[in-house]
Amino acid sequence: MSRDQAIDFINNELLHQAEEEIHNWIYPKKKTGGYFVVSRQILCMVDFFGAVYSGYPLKERNKDPNGNRIATPKKAKKFITTFFEPKETYKPEIVEKFYDMYRNGLVHLYQPKILKFGNKGRLQWLLYRGKRHENSIELGSNKGLLTFTNVNHLEIIPNKLNQKNYLTICIDCLFEDFKAAITRYRDRLYKTKSLQTNWRTTVNAIIKPR
Repeated sequence: MSRDQAIDFINNELLHQAEEEIHNWIYPKKKTGGYFVVSRQILCMVDFFGAVYSGYPLKERNKDPNGNRIATPKKAKKFITTFFEPKETYKPEIVEKFYDMYRNGLVHLYQPKILKFGNKGRLQWLLYRGKRHENSIELGSNKGLLTFTNVNHLEIIPNKLNQKNYLTICIDCLFEDFKAAITRYRDRLYKTKSLQTNWRTTVNAIIKPR
């Protein structure tokens, strides 16, 4: 990427994305946008819930004096596969890709990661707003308008022609599934002593000065 291409990316994509996403949170006027912000925020909160669900026992604390491993991808993925529904959507093998692509990419690299898929293919990201199943959606791209048919939330859309496959996220569904998952966890926490212990060990570690 040349200097001018980098400047063009900042001016016409990154700043535009910030306007669409962050500005709309501060001054909500429209129903579009939210793709990166919603996914990133939910998955960061899942990091917290994964940590308090799994706990931070003494054995773990002794090996981690600086508290760098209070929250881990393994704990977050375990929380998703345990509490997110429907189970046929949040399968472990899909959750693995979903977390690595959307959480790690969005938090550290501005946009979701592109993952290797099979021997030569790659798995790209595709976010949309709407229903869990859409007969078709259209998205703009630098190659013009792209049309995808028979799209489902958190599903891989294979493309054998150019080895570009897509892992789809309906952010409306992700938000509703997230809220339902937190409710399930809350109800189990209320009546399960071991989960209450896990909560205390984790939260005590989080608030410990460093």
